[in-house]
Amino acid sequence: MATADSRTGHTGRARVGVPRLWAARSSLFMVGLVAVVISAWGGIIPFFGPTFSYSADGSGSWHWNLAHTVLAFAPAIVGIFAGMLILARTPGTVQRSSRFGLGSAGLIALAAGGWFVVGPWAWPLTLGSSSYLVQATPLRILANLLGYSFGPGLILVACGAFALGWAVRHQRPPVAVPAVTGPVATEQVVSPRAEEATVAPPAPPSSEQAPPESPNIPSGSV
Repeated sequence: MATADSRTGHTGRARVGVPRLWAARSSLFMVGLVAVVISAWGGIIPFFGPTFSYSADGSGSWHWNLAHTVLAFAPAIVGIFAGMLILARTPGTVQRSSRFGLGSAGLIALAAGGWFVVGPWAWPLTLGSSSYLVQATPLRILANLLGYSFGPGLILVACGAFALGWAVRHQRPPVAVPAVTGPVATEQVVSPRAEEATVAPPAPPSSEQAPPESPNIPSGSV
């Protein structure tokens, strides 16, 4: 059932205010920025990390090999591309094409983040002959997983899920409505029964009535 809003004049349409629309765009912008930054971290840490003794696979700094390409560089490029798509679609979030682009960017970010997480464990079963992560102390293994695999992957998955959820949740484009500062006239709807109850009944006839006048009889007729 369509409802009318006396403030906006829109009937049966989704409405959001200007502050809410600005907050949605700001949050999407931050999600895209985080996706770009965390993807860049996941792609560069295998090459830059060994310079400060942080190497998960035991290789030296700026060492290019197949494991670094498949497990770090490739998902990083895909994640950066997804983050750039989110940033590019943020200004037009109320348009249908922008929501479709956000959904596509969210799926791409989900795939890249998932490969960051699953890749090191799938490496011995696919292209590698040994484990990607070297043996170390439990604390060191946890630090390597957080910096190389779980950290970038889970954050990128969260960014993709946010963008995809925003695109799916806002199926109908919202309409930005400016704030109303002046007085707004309100209409009061009165039901027919209430109108009948307010009508006063007719007044009963008065009990004091003048007696009927006798007919005039001529005196000569008696």
